[in-house]
Amino acid sequence: MDRITNYNSAYIALITSCYRFLVAFVRDNTENQTKVYDDLDVFMRDIDKYSVAALLVKEIFKNNKKFLTLNVAKFIRQIVNTSEEVALVSFKKSMYLKLLEVYCRFEDKLIRQN
Repeated sequence: MDRITNYNSAYIALITSCYRFLVAFVRDNTENQTKVYDDLDVFMRDIDKYSVAALLVKEIFKNNKKFLTLNVAKFIRQIVNTSEEVALVSFKKSMYLKLLEVYCRFEDKLIRQN
C-alpha cells in the first residue's frame, strides 16, 4: 500500500509541477496563451482535481484581447456546475468564482457580450 501511495503522491506532484510550468508559460504572454488554448478542454477536466489547473485557465484568458469574442458559455457552464457541487465555505468555491471573473473582465474593466 505504501508503494501505491508514494506513486500517487509522485504522480500528483508531477502533474502539479507541469501545471505550474504552464501557468508561468502563459502569464502575461498572449502568444503563449493562444498556443495553450487548444488544450483547454483537458485543463477544464482537471479544475476540480487540481486548483493550479483553475489558475492556468484563469491565466490563459486573463487580459487576452483575442479571446474577447470567443463563445465561452461551455466553460462558464462547466465552472458553474462544478462549483454547485462544492460547499459554500470551501476554498474551491471562491476559486471558481475568481475563475468566472476572468471571463467578465479585460484589463480590470467589466466587459459586455457583443
